[in-house]
Amino acid sequence: MKKKASQEQHYCDSCIFIGFLSQEPDKFQRCKNIIESAESNYITLYTSTFTMAEVVKIKVNTLSETQQEKIIQSLFSNLWINLVAFERETAEISRYLVRKYKLKPFDSLHLATAIRMQVDYFNTTDTKMIKKLPQTVSYLPNYPKEVMIQEPFIRGYQPRLF
Repeated sequence: MKKKASQEQHYCDSCIFIGFLSQEPDKFQRCKNIIESAESNYITLYTSTFTMAEVVKIKVNTLSETQQEKIIQSLFSNLWINLVAFERETAEISRYLVRKYKLKPFDSLHLATAIRMQVDYFNTTDTKMIKKLPQTVSYLPNYPKEVMIQEPFIRGYQPRLF
């Protein structure tokens, strides 16, 4: 995927994909806007390969497990989702985040991946996690760029009407 020079880089943790796929009423539209803005190349979207392991079920009773798996595989096979593999440096950043902010290991893993990728925004619908963190986070001295922690939001993005 070719990125525009001014294109914002967003990391999405697993709850963005779960909120979108499960059409959770309080999250769906915001999660959908993130997904559509990446699909239309308005932003660059990153997530950890661990997200693929966390997105297990679509909370729609009418879908069989086979149908759910096909939908999940189809979503994560899109080239506009940049899947980031887990590496030693991510683990080191993750441990730091667990200790400093008292995060759960998987939450810190996602944020560590965002820091390592030097994205602009870390998107999550996990309000408990957001409350534990300052508005921006970095990992000095290796990753001084501040990553903004936020609920799903794309500045200037106009979602499709239909």
